[in-house]
Amino acid sequence: MAEATVKLTFGSFSVEVSGSPDYVDKKLEELLKTYGPSGRLASVESRSAVPLALPGADATGKKIGPGEFLTKAPSSNQSDQALSLGYYLEKVEEMQSFTTGDLGKVAREAKRKFANISDVVSKLAARGLLMSVGNKEGHRAYSLTASGEEYVEKSESKIDPEK
Repeated sequence: MAEATVKLTFGSFSVEVSGSPDYVDKKLEELLKTYGPSGRLASVESRSAVPLALPGADATGKKIGPGEFLTKAPSSNQSDQALSLGYYLEKVEEMQSFTTGDLGKVAREAKRKFANISDVVSKLAARGLLMSVGNKEGHRAYSLTASGEEYVEKSESKIDPEK
């Protein structure tokens, strides 16, 4: 019998189960009973074609906004906020790359202000948390490095005792 793998995410709680499809279904049901929002999810059979959770989505699958995302990823300074918003653009908005203009726009949506977003991005790139990935619509484009993603994910787990 073929192996099956399911990754289940509710907010910042995440678990991955691998094994036979029957084993995965059984464990998934147990996890949903224990950790899932009661009454919001249907049986395993009716969910099989739909992803259980998306990055940046709550337990109901609704997308979170950039302001709410920043409250989940502690960002005490402008560098952390910019990096978290870059992560938001890549993971939630599913952008391959982003410009300083994109960061500025999502920062305004999150009701955050940057003194000089270009300077912040330049410093993040110098620290190896962002990298230049060419041009996008005539402007320099950036993407988080693996270290940048890890930095945001570790910061997010510091406030959540489940991680």
